[in-house]
Amino acid sequence: MSTGASKRKRSTRYNITSSSGGEASTPALPSQTSRSISFNVNPVTKRLNAREELVEVDVSAEDLEILQQHPEFCIPADSLLDFETLCQQPDEVDEDNGDPQLVSKVKKWTGTQWEGVSLCSLGLVFHLGHNGLACEAPADDHIRPLLVVHVNGVHEVRVRYCGCGEPGGGYYLGTQLLRASWMAPTHIRPRTAFTFEALKHFHHLTLQGKTTAWDFYNALIHETDNTGINAPPRHFNEFLRVMRWWRHLKMLKRAGRGHDPAGVAATKPGELAVECPACPQPEWNLPEWWQTAPVAIAWIFTLYLAMDANFRLKLRDRKIKNDPVLGPGWAYFVDNPPYKKLMASSGPQEEPNTCDSGLHAIDHANTRFARNNIANGVGNLVCARHTFVQKIGAVDLDKGENMDFAFLSVLMMSAWLMLVISYDIACQWSVNLASRIPRFPEAMQFDLSTCNVTPVIPKFHIYAHGKSCQSRWSLNFLRWMGRIDGEGVEREWFNINPVALSTRLMGPGARWDTLDDHWGAWNWRKVTGLGRRLYSKFQEAIVESRKHKAAFNALTSTFQPDAVARWTEMITKWQEDPEHKTENPYEEVEIETTKQDIHRALLNEEQAEARAEGISPLTHETTASTFLNTGLDLEHQQRVVRAKAAAIRGQGIYDKAALERSRAKLMQGIGTWQSIQPLYMPGVTQLRQTHGTRTDAMPSFEESEKPEAIPLYLPSAMPASLRKNGCVPGLIEKYVRLRTAEAYDSLTRLRRQLRIMTGVFNYKKTHVSGGGQRANTRARTLMARITQKTKLFADRYRCTRAALQELDPDGSWAENLLPLRVEDVRGPARDNDEVSEGRRELSWIWTKGSWKRTEGDDEFDQEEEWAKSHARSQQWGEEVILLIEEMRRTIQYLHRRAAWWRRQAQRRADARKDIASGLVAYAHRQADMRVALAMSFAARWRPLLVLHGFEPDWPEEYIQYATANPTYVRPARNRKKQKAAAVAANTVHDPAPAAPAPAPADDDDDDDDDDDEEHIDDSEGEDDMDVSPYR
Repeated sequence: MSTGASKRKRSTRYNITSSSGGEASTPALPSQTSRSISFNVNPVTKRLNAREELVEVDVSAEDLEILQQHPEFCIPADSLLDFETLCQQPDEVDEDNGDPQLVSKVKKWTGTQWEGVSLCSLGLVFHLGHNGLACEAPADDHIRPLLVVHVNGVHEVRVRYCGCGEPGGGYYLGTQLLRASWMAPTHIRPRTAFTFEALKHFHHLTLQGKTTAWDFYNALIHETDNTGINAPPRHFNEFLRVMRWWRHLKMLKRAGRGHDPAGVAATKPGELAVECPACPQPEWNLPEWWQTAPVAIAWIFTLYLAMDANFRLKLRDRKIKNDPVLGPGWAYFVDNPPYKKLMASSGPQEEPNTCDSGLHAIDHANTRFARNNIANGVGNLVCARHTFVQKIGAVDLDKGENMDFAFLSVLMMSAWLMLVISYDIACQWSVNLASRIPRFPEAMQFDLSTCNVTPVIPKFHIYAHGKSCQSRWSLNFLRWMGRIDGEGVEREWFNINPVALSTRLMGPGARWDTLDDHWGAWNWRKVTGLGRRLYSKFQEAIVESRKHKAAFNALTSTFQPDAVARWTEMITKWQEDPEHKTENPYEEVEIETTKQDIHRALLNEEQAEARAEGISPLTHETTASTFLNTGLDLEHQQRVVRAKAAAIRGQGIYDKAALERSRAKLMQGIGTWQSIQPLYMPGVTQLRQTHGTRTDAMPSFEESEKPEAIPLYLPSAMPASLRKNGCVPGLIEKYVRLRTAEAYDSLTRLRRQLRIMTGVFNYKKTHVSGGGQRANTRARTLMARITQKTKLFADRYRCTRAALQELDPDGSWAENLLPLRVEDVRGPARDNDEVSEGRRELSWIWTKGSWKRTEGDDEFDQEEEWAKSHARSQQWGEEVILLIEEMRRTIQYLHRRAAWWRRQAQRRADARKDIASGLVAYAHRQADMRVALAMSFAARWRPLLVLHGFEPDWPEEYIQYATANPTYVRPARNRKKQKAAAVAANTVHDPAPAAPAPAPADDDDDDDDDDDEEHIDDSEGEDDMDVSPYR
């Protein structure tokens, strides 16, 4: 029977005896871990509801001690269905090779080829209960068919249930399947089951790659039969139901709810959420004296949060009424019924827009299709420093961004003394926050007078705001901010947005459960990545801290002590004023001198000259400055008409008619202006004759060229030989002054357009993309208009600078009015090839091109530059202190969590022996996992801390382990990180910012940073370090 030889040889304890009419038997795997979970099931609808029928299932067959009556039993390395063999006859099993191999995909030889057969057709029977042995009192005499979905396809098998009711079996059929590591969609005569391996496999795929259940299930169908000839029955709805239970039970298990004698029903709000170990957690990682610490130390216990709304996570109204959430308010979403009731009673939250931001150019939440949705988006909070989604911090949004409930839900979990909340419209949202708080339940209210709340605007979003917001709400200038950017919530949206297309069509409860599950996975991966993240951040911060501190000290030494003292006092007053109403040392105060201002000044000068000499400057009523200013306006109108002509090509009759009207109006203006041009520029007549241009006052529209192409022959366009004698005295000087003002005015308008473009683009990317054709079209149209305006002002600036270069190449204007390249016309956004926002260089248009005060220029500019240098030095120093504290908090949190898990092991004293042993095993496994994480973090961090003169304040066992097992981190592959690492390793150990001591007796190093923006793309996946332990 060589033709029936097994493709894979594997030792097995299972035997099959098969003959015609006979049956083959095999034991199913025993459960390896067990825990009791209870929930209510409606036997008719198969949905969870409030019916009285109670079903108890033993969850997780992973760690339960093997039943004592079979000590020789060993768990095979492979799954029960993960084997393969070939049989020559459909009713025959190969017996020549000793114990035959169980099969999942059995093939028979037909005489010409191999053909697949099912396990069921071979007479294979799986006995459930009693550790795989046959039950002496089976549930009935019938062998029941069962469709089992595994990672390698769908299989038809036959099973026999236990009916004796002993602990190894049980009365509930679903429990017996669970002990075989199979999960059924119903516990009443199940006909379908899904293996734990299949559920785990899909769970990991969907959390990592956002694979949909439909794609995964259909892949298994195709794996089973890719022709469709003998395709297995489809049980997709059952797969959805089982997977939903699986997600929920996994969350309960990992939160230790199976160890609580009070049961799952006693789960507290947010208890299933994965917490951030590095953020301050009063019960887990803060010293006992943290609430009484002086301000100089208490700031390190600040909670940094970021808040935002995402309008891609919609929920379509599919009229599904019976779909409750399995864990209401137990993880990240708030309990929805109380939230909806409060929102309905309080009405819409409408605040007056007091900000000159460009973020509201598109009102996405008010688009018409929103009426078909139960929820138009989701708002949530994350910790701003590590991007962990906060427990009970997510809410569904109906219309607009009503974020108060989510904000207060997070805060009511603990009492905080200092809080920073980053929000892209914080300047508007925070104005009436105190007056809105009393509308919420008493448990959610908190006194703003006892908690120092600091609203800020994220660093990327702030450039879409006006000047008034860019100084007061900027993270670059406030103290105790470290190097946070406030944009972490946007990174989390990037992770969750691929799920939106699936969740928008789910039922309400399934959607909440799914999003909770994905957020939990996101948080756990952040936990495991803290070792890399905090290491790289500290490596960078220690270098930047010393560099900016040295630069600040060098700058300070160039000023008089009284000036430094005055500026220091100004900064202190501004930082200590919660409203920031005192003089802002960081604000770039500009006197907006525009072209119109220069025009008015020239008019006043001409009138003064006329009064002094008793004559009119010219015989014509139009003054020279008005003549020049009109010419510059006509030149810009020509650009506008040219842009319109290019934009409406192929458009309708209406657009062409509007263009012709604009041309007619422009032609009339040019004709009027050219009629008086010879009075101020006599040489223009000779110039027109030379170039064959008409010289009469009103050129005919039909016989002339298009008005946008008519040369105006302004002074800068005249040949140098003709310019001196071809213009009246003083005209060139006035023209240069007007051109200079026009250049500055063009830059001001260009910057405003770029700020608006940045805000609109970011809004579209986050809230509009994928939201429907109408909203996307509206957004694209708006962006096209802004782009066109941006190009017009850029062209205007280039033309003006070229004119200045022609007339006054060595003028003082050249210091600020630099050549405008294409790459210079960019908003406040990071380029892809730059290492971080904190390192990038702004385009010169954001640092130059402003008309400053004429009096006290030097002192004013020096004061502003000194204040920003002080902020840079201070914030980088704060970052070092915060990172050392976060390392301590992480180690302490994991250490205490491990102790908590060990205490859970013995809480279920009334549990059955086999279940109790599983509870103990699982609790110790979780504890050991936390200890292992803490040990690996300590081994990575301590060598770096000691290298720079810091001795960590950790539990002694972690210091000992890190000393004995230091982790070597290879240099970063990124060259900029390599350079930073080299500088860090060779920097002299000067008195750098000290880590806070375990008692309130440490000093607060005053080092800070302003760098325009923090690293935006700070995901855990970017690990540029290879790690291997010393040996």
